[in-house]
Amino acid sequence: MVSSLIYYCDTRFFDTHYDEVGDLRYEYEEKLGELFKPKGDLKNWCAWFAFEETARKLVY
Repeated sequence: MVSSLIYYCDTRFFDTHYDEVGDLRYEYEEKLGELFKPKGDLKNWCAWFAFEETARKLVY
């Protein structure tokens, strides 16, 4: 389904959209009331988080 996020090199959009991804993460942490603790590659984790959170916002 998400063919553009298969490889680590595909998550480079994180570098270009660092601020927007950070804003999504901050909003979500505020809503949860706790900080995220990413595991593994930070850029990959943040890229997937941004994709999933944006998809969730589009659905709801």
